[in-house]
Amino acid sequence: MKSLTAAVNELRANERQWQAFLTEGHCVVLAPPGSGKTKLLATRIAYDLATRIASPHGAACVTLTNAAAAELRDRVGLLGPGREGNLFIGTVHSFVLNAIVLPFASLAGRADLQYVTIAGTSEIDEAFESAVRSEYREDEKTYDVKSTINVLRNRLATDVEWAKTNRRIRAVADHYVSNLHQRGLIDFTELVHIAVEFVENHQLVRTALMAGYPHLYVDEYQDLAPGLHRLVGALCFEQDDGSELFAVGDPDQAVFGFTGAEPEFLAELSERHDVETVTLQRNYRCGEEIARMAHNMKQSDSSVIGNHEGGTATVTCCPQGFGEQCEHAASRVLDSSNEGSVLQQIVVICPTNALCAKAADIFRQCNIPVFYRNAEHYRFTEATSFVEGCASWAVRGRELSKHRLGELLSRWRGLCGKRDQIRNDTALTTVLAEYAVRGDERAHRFLGDILDAGLSTALKRPALVNDAQEIARMKSALTNGALKELTVRELGERSGSTGRVEITTMQSSKGLEFDTVMILGMDQKLVPHFGSIGDAKKMAEERRKFYVSLTRARNRVHIYYSGHVDWSKRRVSAGPSVFLKEIGLVR
Repeated sequence: MKSLTAAVNELRANERQWQAFLTEGHCVVLAPPGSGKTKLLATRIAYDLATRIASPHGAACVTLTNAAAAELRDRVGLLGPGREGNLFIGTVHSFVLNAIVLPFASLAGRADLQYVTIAGTSEIDEAFESAVRSEYREDEKTYDVKSTINVLRNRLATDVEWAKTNRRIRAVADHYVSNLHQRGLIDFTELVHIAVEFVENHQLVRTALMAGYPHLYVDEYQDLAPGLHRLVGALCFEQDDGSELFAVGDPDQAVFGFTGAEPEFLAELSERHDVETVTLQRNYRCGEEIARMAHNMKQSDSSVIGNHEGGTATVTCCPQGFGEQCEHAASRVLDSSNEGSVLQQIVVICPTNALCAKAADIFRQCNIPVFYRNAEHYRFTEATSFVEGCASWAVRGRELSKHRLGELLSRWRGLCGKRDQIRNDTALTTVLAEYAVRGDERAHRFLGDILDAGLSTALKRPALVNDAQEIARMKSALTNGALKELTVRELGERSGSTGRVEITTMQSSKGLEFDTVMILGMDQKLVPHFGSIGDAKKMAEERRKFYVSLTRARNRVHIYYSGHVDWSKRRVSAGPSVFLKEIGLVR
């Protein structure tokens, strides 16, 4: 285990990282790809807990995704500050539920929210469908109604902003919320609205939060929606004794505008007179040639320095279509594998989930093992990833699995709580031992046994509402859904990409890094999407998505296009993406 002292000393080698680490007061770190921002953030959290934050006070770190939260928890835990009891690391939704709404509902005059029920995916879909049908005829086009409403609600839109849309859009939104309330439900978006109202309008809530979390850390600030920005403003800047902010982000990697995120908030924050802004410059990941091409896609003025020589990029036209792109990429993977390349150091990035699924099928037909997590089945949460990790350890054992029994038991105790700890530990290890020789059994039975061992009881805790929903989706997919044939062994393989090529979308590739990156579908009207062409704001996000994809690579980038796209069984001539011209790969 690396000591905290060693981690701190590593930061000294980079002048900008060291400057950010030493900053007292509010600090914003603008961190380009591969600049070591996660290492900086984890080290700063661990150091502050060990030296600057006196018990019982604590710290809160808000992340974009469950996966990012899990990585930060692991990194901070390895540095050993020994202060897990008063350290929160989790997503925005987890923060507003567990740190704001549940603890302060009574204080804010909303005792009913102590027993709040969060709507699941199917309940949300049903409520939206009913709301749409209340305002639109079945023959009317409504494909963008839900996305428009989601963006406006996530942005906490004012009446003036709602008024700029079609009147029926607001009516559908109101019907949707009413439909949920009639069933005793709210969604996470409304939960954020409630948390903002609590913090902005109740001084006692604000004071208690600032006392409990005098240090607030935010990861990927550019991709977090306005609700968090307003919470940061209320907790950190409304009064002199507010929480101290340490935020990291990169406006050039803002790729979640469709959720309501506004990267302008990061720029606004960095320009405040009471915030010290540090811009990291060194890219430790990409070879110089890749870094040079990526620089042409940047929209900010900051320069990035490559840390090592080399880096290559190629472009290939496959005129027969996307299938030919996949076959060409698969052939290249097989050649690389025969030459000694490690499969898990190769990623295939596609513009959409549908194209990812097609690429995964073609790679499997070529006998190339792939790792593709389809969020349509269930999403990554602490509970779903824990079940996958248990399956991996049970079947592969301590020598081959990337998981360790001690780590799994620690996560198990975090899910179940301290009550009946010995009984819960015994129940879990018994299940794992039984499946050591039952790897070919259906995965839904394994999940059922884990639930019976204590997970089902744990998921009744309000703090685990999101995990409960995704475990329910996992159970449905494994029992009678798309994954009903999945074995325990195959479920365990979903816990990591060891020995397999990863396949992912442009947005989901964020935070990852590989020796070789293959980007498929780089055709104009697909990337950028035809619906974004002519819209400056949408085009800016399309450019950032490509920038993120490009900068996942350490050494090699292979890009594919066909010169046309297929829409509704109709082939449309398109040519290569304009972005390929911007980085100099095509004329």
